[in-house]
Amino acid sequence: MLKDILKKAIIKSLIDRIEETELISEVEIQQATTKHIEVDYFSNIAMKLSKRLNDNPINIANQIVKKLNIYKEFTCKVEKPGYINFQINQSEKNHIIKLILDSKDLLSSCKSDKPKKINVEFVSANPTGPLHVGHGRGVVYGNIIAKFLKIQGHTVVKEYYINDFGNQMEKLIESIFVHIDDEHIKSKDKDLYLGDYIKKIAFDLKQDLGNNYNKKSKETKKYILDKIINLIKVPLHGLDIVFDNWFYETSLFKDNLVSKIIDKLKEKKYTIENDGALMFNADEPRVLIKSNGDYTYFATDLAYHDLKMKNYDTVINVWGADHHGYVPRIKLGLEALGHDIQNLDIHLIQFANLFRGNEKISMSTRKGDFVELETLRKEIGNDAMNFFYLTKNKDQHLDFDLNTAIEENKNNPVYYIQYAYARINKILSKINNINNYKFDPTSLNHKNEKDIISILNNFDDTCKNTILKLQPHLMTNYLIKLAQNFHSYYANVKILTDKIDYNKIHLIRAVQKILNTGLNLLNINAPKEM
Repeated sequence: MLKDILKKAIIKSLIDRIEETELISEVEIQQATTKHIEVDYFSNIAMKLSKRLNDNPINIANQIVKKLNIYKEFTCKVEKPGYINFQINQSEKNHIIKLILDSKDLLSSCKSDKPKKINVEFVSANPTGPLHVGHGRGVVYGNIIAKFLKIQGHTVVKEYYINDFGNQMEKLIESIFVHIDDEHIKSKDKDLYLGDYIKKIAFDLKQDLGNNYNKKSKETKKYILDKIINLIKVPLHGLDIVFDNWFYETSLFKDNLVSKIIDKLKEKKYTIENDGALMFNADEPRVLIKSNGDYTYFATDLAYHDLKMKNYDTVINVWGADHHGYVPRIKLGLEALGHDIQNLDIHLIQFANLFRGNEKISMSTRKGDFVELETLRKEIGNDAMNFFYLTKNKDQHLDFDLNTAIEENKNNPVYYIQYAYARINKILSKINNINNYKFDPTSLNHKNEKDIISILNNFDDTCKNTILKLQPHLMTNYLIKLAQNFHSYYANVKILTDKIDYNKIHLIRAVQKILNTGLNLLNINAPKEM
């Protein structure tokens, strides 16, 4: 595309001074911001090479521009302190319309040349209750990056880690038994899980198992765990999210994987004893086995990650940002076990605050006053959920107003994008034999048309950054911008007239195809009518 043309031109201008292999990684072409009205792209290569070439950036930039003046596709100028600004000729930009309409795969540039086997673990909420709205962002983000990795050509396994060992599970069982018999009524004052789902499981347990239930029996624990997992699966199935593997923490003990990890760390002299506890001796000692003989979460987590690192080329974890302090610890442990931590990619997701107008929605499972994720899904629909949770970079906090998500106007971006697609479809339904007319883009001179064409030219680059860099917010923002420009075009220019301008029709066909591709990429429907 256009950026590739510019990059090749810069490399050619410098090849007599620097090796081509170095330039390929050094030369970057970036899209100009809206404040640069007469600039489409820019490069800072002159500033990057200043020290190596022992020259000031302005001189280097001028030398490059002098060699680039032979190109007809673009013009370029130098801007202090050494930027090279590019303006693409309109005739060159116009080629994008035919390229889009002729393309059989608009995502073909997003393939990886080194396919891998990748494990993506996400959600993995404690099995103590149904998923609530606080889990939503991790659910949607984890699922979409797994899709992006598949588009790249990787073999992807989506995994849910079930923490069915330890105190959380015991507390859940205790919470349920409070509602079963008088013997546990004294537990009501404890810090237990609340909510109607607890009462429902207690009722079902008594009905299904009769008098054969026992709080400590394996059968009772399995019954309760299965009930919780079925609750967890409800919104996942509603969102068409299917996990390839549900990994139970207890399986680590059945295969003695935790004890084997401890033995390996001992052999490598990474452990010390302190007050009867076994510690991982890193920058700050961490407990592996408590003084009472119980394994810590850290020990089981090391065993789990050791298993994944052995079976996959890349391991991706999608965690809440509140786990940031745990990242160095798990990496140190895996390094001690001999793993290359470059193959572990941990994505930290910032919290999403949900509002209904000015009222903040509670997300406390323990208190039992949370809103279930399935309740949210039914209220606003899959499309709004998949879109709104992806509107910002995962590193940024997200405020999500449910009232906006159900509005049918331009305040609701997903509605506005879908309406643009449906509006184009309605126009095209009134026209026959579209492909029988020769396309001549030189007549597309209206400012709105030029703006749309510029945006279309950025689609391929947006796709690469979205899919290859796993940044879905770039596509949501791109689609918003394209839809806004189309609606503005529709308001300012009469597209359907007595004498149809088929060049305008081909332009909006290209817009429709891009909207359809982008929406499908994000697991959002592209409705033909609204």
